[in-house]
Amino acid sequence: MKHRHLSPSARALFTFLGTVVLAVLASMALLTPDVAVPAVESMTAIPSGLDQILPTGLFE
Repeated sequence: MKHRHLSPSARALFTFLGTVVLAVLASMALLTPDVAVPAVESMTAIPSGLDQILPTGLFE
């Protein structure tokens, strides 16, 4: 079985791409509470707003 070794430039590129992916994931994790809280708060208004969106005889 032959082992293929990456060249130093390819290894550096993969390291850079991994760092970028980790940075994006970290920034998404920090933004999640800012997005999730308003989304959950707006979900509490859905049951009272359904009668305005859907026809009234749909749930009967």
